[in-house]
Amino acid sequence: MGTSFQFNDMHLNPQQPSTRRQRGQNSRDRILASLQNQPDQSRDQLMQSANLTYDQVRDQTRNLCIEGLILSHIGTRGERRYSLQVTCRRSPCKTSA
Repeated sequence: MGTSFQFNDMHLNPQQPSTRRQRGQNSRDRILASLQNQPDQSRDQLMQSANLTYDQVRDQTRNLCIEGLILSHIGTRGERRYSLQVTCRRSPCKTSA
C-alpha cells in the first residue's frame, strides 16, 4: 500500500533563487571583489577581507576555481592562495550560480 504525497508547496519557482543559492552568490561576489581589490590572498585573508567563514571561503573558492574564474596555488609558506584569472582582472567578474 503506497503512500501518496502532495508536492504542491514544494515546487521551486525557477525565477526565484533559493536563499542558500542567494547566499552562495553573495559569497562568490564578495570573494571576487576582494580579489579584484587585493590579488593573491590566502583563505585567512579572504575570510577577513570578504567577511566570510572558513567554510564559505573554502566552498566558494573551490567552485570559482572549477569555473575558471580564479586560480589557486600554494604560497611560499605552504598556504593555499587565490588570485583572479586574467580575464577577470580586466573587467569585474560576475558569476551566475
